[in-house]
Amino acid sequence: MTEDSNGGGGPENPADLLMYLGPYEAWNFGVGRHYALRILRMNWHYITALAEIGGARGNRDVEEMKRYSWLPTLWLKPKELRFIPFVVKNPFDGMPDAEQLTELLRTAFEIAISGYFQPSGSVGIFTDGVKNSRFRVAFPVADKAMHEGAHLQRPHWYPDAGLHDRIGKGKKITVMAVIDDGLPFAHRNFRGADGKRSRVECCWLQSVEIDKDQNSVLFGREYTRNQIEDLIAHYGDDEDTLYREAGAAADTEELGSQINRHATHGAHVMDLATGYARERGDEPAEEIRIIAVQLPNTIAWDTSGFGKDMYMLSAVHYIFDRADMIAAKDGYNVDNMRLVINFSYGFSGGRHDGETELEAAINELVQKRRYERKCPTALVLPAGNTFLDRLHGLVVPEDFVHDAAQFHWRIQPNDRTPSYLELWFWKDFIPHGYRIELLDPRGRLRSSFNIEIKQTTNPNGDPNAMDGIKDDLQQQIGQISVDVHRDDARARQDVADQDVADQEAAYRDIGNADHTARYRVLIVMAPTEPEDARLARADPGKWTVVIRRGQEADFIKYPIHCWIQRSADPESLRSGSRQSYFDEYKNERYNLDGDLRETDSKGAFVERFGSLNGLATGAASLIVAGYRLGAGLGSSLACARPSRYSAAGVSDEENWPGRQVDCSSMADRSRVLPGTIAAGVRSGSLSFVQGTSSAAPFVARQLAETFVTAEDDRVEQAAKENYRPLLVGEPGGSDATRKTRLGTVLVRPHWQPGIDVKLLV
Repeated sequence: MTEDSNGGGGPENPADLLMYLGPYEAWNFGVGRHYALRILRMNWHYITALAEIGGARGNRDVEEMKRYSWLPTLWLKPKELRFIPFVVKNPFDGMPDAEQLTELLRTAFEIAISGYFQPSGSVGIFTDGVKNSRFRVAFPVADKAMHEGAHLQRPHWYPDAGLHDRIGKGKKITVMAVIDDGLPFAHRNFRGADGKRSRVECCWLQSVEIDKDQNSVLFGREYTRNQIEDLIAHYGDDEDTLYREAGAAADTEELGSQINRHATHGAHVMDLATGYARERGDEPAEEIRIIAVQLPNTIAWDTSGFGKDMYMLSAVHYIFDRADMIAAKDGYNVDNMRLVINFSYGFSGGRHDGETELEAAINELVQKRRYERKCPTALVLPAGNTFLDRLHGLVVPEDFVHDAAQFHWRIQPNDRTPSYLELWFWKDFIPHGYRIELLDPRGRLRSSFNIEIKQTTNPNGDPNAMDGIKDDLQQQIGQISVDVHRDDARARQDVADQDVADQEAAYRDIGNADHTARYRVLIVMAPTEPEDARLARADPGKWTVVIRRGQEADFIKYPIHCWIQRSADPESLRSGSRQSYFDEYKNERYNLDGDLRETDSKGAFVERFGSLNGLATGAASLIVAGYRLGAGLGSSLACARPSRYSAAGVSDEENWPGRQVDCSSMADRSRVLPGTIAAGVRSGSLSFVQGTSSAAPFVARQLAETFVTAEDDRVEQAAKENYRPLLVGEPGGSDATRKTRLGTVLVRPHWQPGIDVKLLV
């Protein structure tokens, strides 16, 4: 780093550096760092981030870049991308604070992209390099999992020479890609009919200890089909020894190795997506090849509000690159390789309009491969499981009484992690003149925050303003902020440089024209029971959020959407989180017969509809909801009912430009038999998983099997609707509510007729 943190032409005001970071990073690396997950408080040497870039970029100087930062496997050259994942070395003792982190990321990234380097050896921050940039930080890479000296190149892989002869003519080799956790790449359900040949062509475990002799991935370890087959030949059915000797069982995150567990989410999903088991009467589809990416254990931690973007985007880049490798002439020689990606993951926060950074980044890649490369590419995502969790609410114009609207946020006791609440305004609305008031459970005012962003001459990052939330002792127990998410900073700078009489009007025009810019208010509350008992804590109970409109402020025309971030606590990770939720008496949770209510209450703030997975609203995504069989196993899909938890899009599309559920598949076998049964981690074992995560792979599987034989013109035509027309199943029904919950197609699981259903119970 520089001796002078503001040297090299950087902004004079250090606070301007924070504009590069989002409010989540400002909290987790600022005041909230003491409450952060233990993994973020450790002295990690490698920090990961996702950058969205704009402005002028030079050619990348690889040698100088490697002194400070590294790029993982990228499918395209950096100059062709808006979003780039990267890793930077941490020069500080312990994790950096917010200002140190911003300077570190910006400096390293400018070197990586522009090749800028000062001969004196000190790296400077300059304003003419990467403009309109913003960073999303992800969880660090474990020291043992980072291959700092790697010279990235494709692995030593060769095709299965007899594959074309075995599958015969009339079948197109197709790739099924799975991104998940705990992936058992040597499981017999992913092998050929002889039990020796593997269908897994490439598998990247992102967080296992590196192999120093391997240069194909930047962090973790990659396994190719030929390596997997060698392991199977050496260790046979002793999969415990196989994974241990392969290095896949090494624990680099101090959370326990996923592959050593009896069951994992990833094993279940991967089996449903592309597993073929003899006990189910399956014949292995060798024409469907597998690329798998195992995310770090830390990805399951939703309680930080961030941390996943870099790993997920890197996974998509890797899948596209390896799909090109196996399709090449010296591979399987397949033109326009067809690819299906199953990504059974999601979060509850975000914009829900397809323009969150990770959504936009993945959508950019899918669209380029699908249309520019003419390679059919399906991205299958679950609808989410938060339909009844009270994590979504709407503030409509009618809610404002005497220029104020309010709602209640219930924060639970014994919560060891922060809670996050987002308020999103319509894309062309500037809420200047509004004020957010926050009252604690005793009715005491804890924050009065004006939604006002002063224009700045710094042309980088997103405009934002932040303030602390304090207790009676003036200790900070939270953070409230407003930012113009993904704002066009360069256009704002052009206005600032000109002699404009009415700059406010000019800025307003920019906001209206920029389809990505949207105002967001984020409220973060400290844990109610911090791990460190000496830290200040938020009071548990019903907090009140008041949105107050000033006399000069514009009236809202469309609802303000409010989302609470999911705060899941998988038992094995022991984060100690407890989910906060919206608490409102108008929201009727039960019907008169005591059953859970699955419709929205008239006039209530809480909305079940609109709870769609925040990662599943991109234009290139096929969104899958979950249903339960209404009359038991083997019953007609006409009797299918939405799984209670299965999230849905908005019921009134005019209220939000979000996506709707496209289709659905089985998430529950019946009302009294929740979940589905699939493979465990070891061959022959079974696992149980409930949720739309297990509905999505049924759809991905059918798409892959259809891609094998479908005509080119049929596939090309179906791409306009993300390949939904290729699905075979029952109609979603004419009832509007049912269609909103289940989509237009109900896909039956792949089990063949005649299979003993007792195996599935």
